[in-house]
Amino acid sequence: MKKILIVDDNELIRHSLKRVFCHYPVEVSLAAKGSDAITEIFSHFYDLCMLDICLPDINGIEVIKHLRSLSPATKIAIMTAPPISDDSKGFVLMEANYFIEKPFALSEIKTLAHMLIEDG
Repeated sequence: MKKILIVDDNELIRHSLKRVFCHYPVEVSLAAKGSDAITEIFSHFYDLCMLDICLPDINGIEVIKHLRSLSPATKIAIMTAPPISDDSKGFVLMEANYFIEKPFALSEIKTLAHMLIEDG
C-alpha cells in the first residue's frame, strides 16, 4: 500500500486532501509543522510527500533537504501560494516532482493521486 505524507499548517487543507486520497488504496499521514514532517520522515518511508513551503516552524525547503537525504525515492509535491522568491522557486523546481500552486482545485489532486497509483 502506498504511503502519503501531507504537510500543511492549514487544517482544512490537510483534511480536504486526506479526503481526496480516501478513494485510493493509500495510507495518509498528516503533519502541521515542518518538524513533525521530519519526525515522520525519520520513522517511515513515504511514496509521496505533499508539502507546503510556508510552515510555522521551519520552511518546506528545509524539509525537502531532509527528505532527499533520508528518502531520495520519495516523490515530492510542493504546494504553495505566490509569491515565492526566484531562488526558492528554482530550488523547488529542481527538487520537487510536482508543483501545485495555491489555491488549487481538488481535481488537480485527484490527477496526482491517480498518477501515483497507476505509475507504481
